[in-house]
Amino acid sequence: MSFENKVYIVTGSASGIGRSCAEKLLQNGAVVYGIDMKSGTIVNGSYKHIECSVLDEDKISDSVRKIHEAHGQISGLVNAAGVWGNSVPFYEMDTDSFRWIIDVNTTGAFIVSKCVSKFMIEKKQGKIVNISCIRASIFRNNMVDYAASKGAVVSLTSAMALDLAPFNIQVNSVAPGFTYTGMTAASFDKPEVREASEKIIPQGRLGTAEDVAGVVIPLLSEMSDYMTGTNVFVDGGYHIQK
Repeated sequence: MSFENKVYIVTGSASGIGRSCAEKLLQNGAVVYGIDMKSGTIVNGSYKHIECSVLDEDKISDSVRKIHEAHGQISGLVNAAGVWGNSVPFYEMDTDSFRWIIDVNTTGAFIVSKCVSKFMIEKKQGKIVNISCIRASIFRNNMVDYAASKGAVVSLTSAMALDLAPFNIQVNSVAPGFTYTGMTAASFDKPEVREASEKIIPQGRLGTAEDVAGVVIPLLSEMSDYMTGTNVFVDGGYHIQK
């Protein structure tokens, strides 16, 4: 895999899976621009942080344009920005709360991809990786908003892949399973929750952000040139036993 002199954009780069993806790209010689509502947490001369919501289309469009002007190319995009659901039954959920989860997790990926893809189309090459989740297809109670948003990400991935295939742009998604990140720490730091979760994972442990990034990175390289529209599970085998 070669990332030298290539430019990537990673949303949700201040923490979790987004940060791990950005760090692995930097370790492999890439130039990385991170987008997050929170302040940047990566210190590296090849990293630049844009403090911005993925729903701010005007700022996203302007930032992407400036990145392209500075480098003449954008090799890839990772849509990792996301928020957890409201964790209540759908019949108790207010509509605004539902829309917020859909907007951040799905509409955000749409907006950033739209802004980036037009420059990839000019070059007739590029890679887009969306972070979905096992909850797009394996459900639990009290997650209608989150499941709907991540299911939409999987569908978005396939539909984008078809639209962009004529331009040699590959679009895939990665579906993490039980993964320990800042967003899930409050739950998994409870010994009983962690133990119960690890019991139902064939590999016997929680995933890490680094585990997920380790699958994302090849999808951003020439190794995935003939792979598009696919959702890859990174869940320690959880989905195969359901």
